[in-house]
Amino acid sequence: MADPGVNTADAGLAIGQARPFTAALPKAAHTRSVDEIKTWVARAWELCYLDPLASREIGRRLVEHGGSWAAEGWLQVALAEVRVGDTTLALDALRRARSGFTSQANQRGTALCDEVQAIALRRAGDFQGSARLQAVLDMRNDIVRDPMHEYISLNSRAITTKLLGDCDKALRLFYAALDAAARTGWIGPRITALSNLGGYHQDLFNLEDARTLSEQALSMARDAGARQAIVTTAITLIIVYHAIGEMQQSRAMAEFLITNNDSLGLGDIKRLSLPLALGHLAVGEIDEALGKLEPGTTGALSDDDGMTFWAWMKCRCLLAKGDAPGARDVAERTLRMRQQRAMVDQPYDTMALLRALADACETAGDPAAALGFLREAHARYEQLVGRSARARYTALQVVHQLAETQRERDVAVDSRRTVEDDRRRLVELNAALQVQAAETEMLHAKLREQALRDPLTGLHNRRYLFEMSPGLLELARRQSGTVCVVLMDLDHFKLLNDTYGHAAGDLVLQRFSLLLTQMLRRSDVVCRYGGEEFVAVMPDIDGEGALAMLSRLLEAFQEQQSDLGRKRLPRGSFSAGIAQFPRHGNTLEQLLSRADRGLYSAKNQGRARIEMAPRTGFGTLT
Repeated sequence: MADPGVNTADAGLAIGQARPFTAALPKAAHTRSVDEIKTWVARAWELCYLDPLASREIGRRLVEHGGSWAAEGWLQVALAEVRVGDTTLALDALRRARSGFTSQANQRGTALCDEVQAIALRRAGDFQGSARLQAVLDMRNDIVRDPMHEYISLNSRAITTKLLGDCDKALRLFYAALDAAARTGWIGPRITALSNLGGYHQDLFNLEDARTLSEQALSMARDAGARQAIVTTAITLIIVYHAIGEMQQSRAMAEFLITNNDSLGLGDIKRLSLPLALGHLAVGEIDEALGKLEPGTTGALSDDDGMTFWAWMKCRCLLAKGDAPGARDVAERTLRMRQQRAMVDQPYDTMALLRALADACETAGDPAAALGFLREAHARYEQLVGRSARARYTALQVVHQLAETQRERDVAVDSRRTVEDDRRRLVELNAALQVQAAETEMLHAKLREQALRDPLTGLHNRRYLFEMSPGLLELARRQSGTVCVVLMDLDHFKLLNDTYGHAAGDLVLQRFSLLLTQMLRRSDVVCRYGGEEFVAVMPDIDGEGALAMLSRLLEAFQEQQSDLGRKRLPRGSFSAGIAQFPRHGNTLEQLLSRADRGLYSAKNQGRARIEMAPRTGFGTLT
């Protein structure tokens, strides 16, 4: 559910105003008292993940003060420069900070210098070197880390681990960093942690969590006036909204960046051309999208990270303009270039590019090539769904573990309780254990439900159909009852996809699925069988009753009107075949086979029809 503080539908919404950090900086650090200097050191740490340039300026003033405070100042300069500035300046500041943290009492300072060094190694592309240094730091047990130190460590390790490809460990570290950020009591680390988590869930195709976390980060960043975080999370949301089919939201978020260019300090907005192009493409603004994708407006063609993103959007624009050969050429050149450069695979963008290439081949009259690329795209989609499910499972598991850790921390704080307190706590822990067991059971039930649902339509899938139907048939056999099995297929669905795109096809599938759940009975088992095919298993009803119910469903679907952006989609229809137990078969496989014959008959008679399975003996069933 969207955070109520994020009104993404209002593209002209102004961002929050940050406090004037730099205006409040100490003008002459050497004139301040020790207590005032300590306050500004704390202020620098508070701002380092909210306004890095302001924390850098405080660091420079501390350097001017000299003495023992200079090392703290150089550390702030190094941390700011390594994150948003010049790496060379960061390394020089880091060297100066180390020279100031020389005493045994300054182990915290030297450990933080090592953390900044690990960030610098990662930024330079030495992921393994960064991980080795972090592993050495983790083995030290002589360092007492405060929540901010712990947050910097965990956040840095999460990013390094992500870049090394260990998804599960990275996700756990990102959630641990979010927990540490909350314990700092400062808004900057929380915004950064939420933004990082949202972006990583988007990488893992866990779009539900990506949306929730990114909208929370955007709301908090706007309230705090954190411009860098606003831009980062807005870009993530443009992509997430498009991926889940909320095209107007995607376009509104792009408009938000364009409208607030000055207040966000974006300067040359060309560097955001790819996500802005996606916002235009989402609602069919093809010329505007092409304008953002033309040479000279984006560096994506020379940027490995953005090449595939650019290519599939370019293909979609060319297809919309009727240039299928041009779209095919762009897609095939991009795939060849990726192979030659051994580029790191981005599953979602690659899937989108293969889908566009399949459409281009089919439009250009090469159905064999289209089928091959469509199969590759589907394989990528299955990989993405698997990654999404695993990320969702890991997220639920980590949140549960963090809650348990928080409870244990609360217990550890009160170490002087009396025997009576111990007894009371034992009762509470037993109750908590029961709650934990119930939560674990709910988690397993939720994960099982997700495994039995189609992610696009929310209906049950084939696996659920074949698990549940034998029990329904056996019950009908014992009670001498009837069961109808209905196989439905949307008419001209491929033509709809070819003409209006996959987003239109997905919308029609979702609208039809909603209609099925509204018009069929609660006792009916309704499943997405595959592609545009649906199956309904209807207990306690005969063929005539099922025919009447499906006729009403067909009439309602034919009257349904759908819009995609500014496009009015044509009204749809479906064809269906009905098989009745035990008249047409005794097993689900037999009944599906007979229902398929009825569906075939309905298609041959002009579509938008419902036909009963033909009468034959069981010996002919297949």
